[in-house]
Amino acid sequence: MPPHGGRDGAIGANAQYVCLPRFAFRPQPPSIALWGSKSFVVMDQQQHSGSRHAALAAALTEEIGRAVYPLGSRFPSEHDLQERFGVGRHTIREALKALTEQGLLGRRRKTGTVVLSHRPVSHYVHSMRDIRSLFDFAQSTTLDIRHEGFVSMSGQNAEEYAQLPDKRWFRVAGLRSTRHDGAALCWSEVAVPERFAPDRDDVHRGDRAVYQIVLQQFGLKLDHVEQAITAATLSPKLATLLNAQPNSAALVVKRRYVAHPNTIFEISHNIYPADRYSMHSIIRQRA
Repeated sequence: MPPHGGRDGAIGANAQYVCLPRFAFRPQPPSIALWGSKSFVVMDQQQHSGSRHAALAAALTEEIGRAVYPLGSRFPSEHDLQERFGVGRHTIREALKALTEQGLLGRRRKTGTVVLSHRPVSHYVHSMRDIRSLFDFAQSTTLDIRHEGFVSMSGQNAEEYAQLPDKRWFRVAGLRSTRHDGAALCWSEVAVPERFAPDRDDVHRGDRAVYQIVLQQFGLKLDHVEQAITAATLSPKLATLLNAQPNSAALVVKRRYVAHPNTIFEISHNIYPADRYSMHSIIRQRA
């Protein structure tokens, strides 16, 4: 319990206390323990530093989740947090690192640490065993379509499409999120040759992957899928859409869907913040 009396005034009638590891009394916003008109966090100086920074991260996560700090606002500095919680710089930095890895905070040039999200960002693990795994991905995510229409590929995409016979493509692009919690996962772009353009109502229905719609609509038989994963950085525009840090590490997953006989009928690009996606594969010995 806080000491009685003192210059901070008497304990209020509605005072609340939350047990955190004790280490010091420091003034802070009224979210953990109230002492008159001010509040304090109490932590144990003998507690292991790992559990201290975990407890601190949990307390800050709770505050962020209650929108104490608006999205896009500047988060308290390391110095401010040291003054408030009475812990060392290492503990503060480890706690902030944990919040950054959860997608709650990010560093921005000339601004400092800012709030990117009010809830931890989901990490998606994609298990790849066979073609059906791509169907699982479509079933476990949703696509919020932001752009659609016919285009002629140019600019940075021109080289990739230059050697293909089709010059005009139906393009769908948007924000893909996990279906169970709606958390932003990646920016997704799908391009289909004009001659295989899918029914738009089927695309908007969102219950099947675009490649499945094309296969059924045109009676194609999927032969194989080519996949390449490359490293990149998130542009400021994509970072804003994905609640991620601008110019942070990203993974670009490119796929070419090929029907028999060697006909490319879809090309997709998914751009993920690097900490939100990993792939699990099983490689078997051929008999």
